[in-house]
Amino acid sequence: MKPNADARRNSAVTLIKILLVCEKPPTVLPEHVRELIGTLLWKITEADGKYNTRYKTRGAIECTDKSQLQHEHVYQRRKMIDLLLNANPEAADDILSEAVGCTVTVLEHNLLSKCDSEYGWDRYRRANLEVFDTVTKERKV
Repeated sequence: MKPNADARRNSAVTLIKILLVCEKPPTVLPEHVRELIGTLLWKITEADGKYNTRYKTRGAIECTDKSQLQHEHVYQRRKMIDLLLNANPEAADDILSEAVGCTVTVLEHNLLSKCDSEYGWDRYRRANLEVFDTVTKERKV
């Protein structure tokens, strides 16, 4: 865990909340707001490092070639951004609590892409991937 990981996550969450509640002048394009929120979601899920995520698949744990690893958003960013933009600002914390990264292999990422109709951990179940919590050492999925 990076020493300032919590501060990095908190900073990104605060900035997302500002984007959600601020009065946006007509000169601010909605696609820029979406892009900024998307970038900030990356900052949250990569606060400990791109591949130093709390959750990892069995394949990622056993992988010896770092070039075969991929950072995956458990709850897809596109769907999370939609939820944030359409929710009351008070719901932001609940939605952002699902901004979780998982380290997978490139092959597993391809399997997950085929399960995009699912959201969150259900994608991993549908793709038949085993996911472990590296903190508790227990199986998550």
